[in-house]
Amino acid sequence: MIYKPKKNEINSADTISRTQWIQLILVGSGMFLSALDISVNVALPNISEFFTVSPNITYFMIIFYLGTTVALQLPMGSAGDAFGLKNVFIFGLIVYTIAMISIGLSPTINTVLGFRILQAFGNSAILSIAPALATSLFPSSYRGRALGIMAGIGSLGMIFGTVFAGVILEFLPWQWIFLGRIPICVLCIIGSLIVIKTYNSSNLQKPHRGTDFDWIGAILIFIGIISAVIFLNLGTNIRWIQIPTLSTLVISIVSIILFIRRQISLNNPLIEFTSINNPIVLGGFFANLFLYMGSFVNLFILPFFVAEIISASSIILGIFLLLNAISISLCSPIGGYFSDKYGPGITSVAGLCIVSLGLLSYSILSPESSLVEIGIRMIIVGSGIGLFQSANLSLIMGNMSSNSLGTGGAISAISRAFGSVTAVTLIGWFFIFLYQSNSPDVDLIYASSTKDSIESFMYAFQISYILGSILMILGVISSLIAWIGLKKTQISIN
Repeated sequence: MIYKPKKNEINSADTISRTQWIQLILVGSGMFLSALDISVNVALPNISEFFTVSPNITYFMIIFYLGTTVALQLPMGSAGDAFGLKNVFIFGLIVYTIAMISIGLSPTINTVLGFRILQAFGNSAILSIAPALATSLFPSSYRGRALGIMAGIGSLGMIFGTVFAGVILEFLPWQWIFLGRIPICVLCIIGSLIVIKTYNSSNLQKPHRGTDFDWIGAILIFIGIISAVIFLNLGTNIRWIQIPTLSTLVISIVSIILFIRRQISLNNPLIEFTSINNPIVLGGFFANLFLYMGSFVNLFILPFFVAEIISASSIILGIFLLLNAISISLCSPIGGYFSDKYGPGITSVAGLCIVSLGLLSYSILSPESSLVEIGIRMIIVGSGIGLFQSANLSLIMGNMSSNSLGTGGAISAISRAFGSVTAVTLIGWFFIFLYQSNSPDVDLIYASSTKDSIESFMYAFQISYILGSILMILGVISSLIAWIGLKKTQISIN
C-alpha cells in the first residue's frame, strides 16, 4: 500500500501553513546536527595528542560511530512506526545531546569511544526518522520539496561543521567540537516538543504496535549489520582469509538469515517485506548505495591528491569541501522541486548522470592541474548529488505505507551510511593496494617525493575515480529500474 494523503490533508500551496515550514526546519535541524560530525574528522589529531594515543586508536571514533549508526537504523526506523515518529525523533535528540556532554567531559579515550557509541544511538534515530517526519508533515504534491529542503538544511551542517572545526580548534580545546553543539541540541529538543504536532498521520505521535515491537529481530539485524561492517574492516586490515575475519562474516550471514526467517513468521514484523519488495524501493535503495560508494572518493582520496601531489594547503582543501557541500545544499531543494514537477524517477537519473560524468572527469587530472579545474569538478559532483538525493528520498518514501514511513527513512539512511562505510574500507583499500603495488618503497604520505611515486599515485587515483564513475552507472541502472516500476504503478492506478 503506497502512502497517500487522506482527504483532510493539505492539497495546495495556498493551505501550506507557516507552522508546517517551521516543523520542517526543526526536522532538518536534526539532519544538520548529524552532518556537524564532519568536524570530528578534523579534530582527530588534536584528540590523539591530548590523550597521548596513536591515530589508529582515535580512528576507532569514526569506525564505532559509523558502524553502530548503520546497524541501528532499521530498528530505530521501525521503532518510529511502532512508538510514534515524534517520540523516537525526540528520543534521538536527547540521547545525542547527552552524548555530546559526556564526550566533552570524558577523562579518557576509552570513555570517549564508549560515548561515541551512545551518540550513534541518537544519530541513528535522527537519520531514520527525519525523512519519515518530513513525509508525514506534507502532502504528496509537496513531498519532493519538503525532503529537498530537509536535505539542504542537513548539507548546511557539512558547511558549518567544516568552518566550525577550524575556528574551534584555533582558539579552544577539542572538547568544544562536541560541547559547542549543545545549544543547537537544546533548541531542537524544545522546538520539537512544542511545535511538531500530530498533523497528517497518526504515526507522528501515537503508537501503532509498540507492545508487539520485535526486540529479538532488532538485536539480530544489529548483530548482522555490525558484523558485516567489522568483516569489511578486518578484511582490509588483517587479510580476508583469516579466522577472525571469516568468523565475523559467518556471524553476519547467520544473523541476517535468522532475522529474515523471523520477520516472515511474525504477524507484526520489524520490517514489512511486502512494503520493500518492489522495484521502486529496491531500485532507490541500490541507487543511493552506489551513489555514496562512488562519490565518497572525494572525501578520502582527493585530500591526498591536494596535499601531496599539487602541494595545496589545508585551507584550499577546506574550500573544495565547502564548494561540494554548498552545491549539495543549494541543489537539494531544486531536485525536490523537479521531483514534484517532473517526477522523482527522471530527476534521480539525471542527478546520477551528472555525478558519473563529474567523477569520470577527475581521471584526466594531472599534477599540473589547476585549483580551478578541481573546484569546478567539486561543484559538478555536489550539484548532481543534491539533485539526486531529494528525488531518491521522495521515490522511496512515496512508496511506503503510512505505517512504515520510519522503515522507509531507515532504508534510505542504511543505503547512504553503508555505502560510505563500504567505500572507505573497500575502495580505500583498493586505492592503497594499487599505489603500493607500483611504489612499495614510498609511503603514501610521501607520494610526491619521487617521480615514480607520483606516477604510481596518479595511476591509483585515476583508476579509483573511474571505478567511482562505474558505480554511478550501476546507480543509474538502479534508478532506471525504479523509474520504470513507478511508471508501471502509475499506469495501473490510472
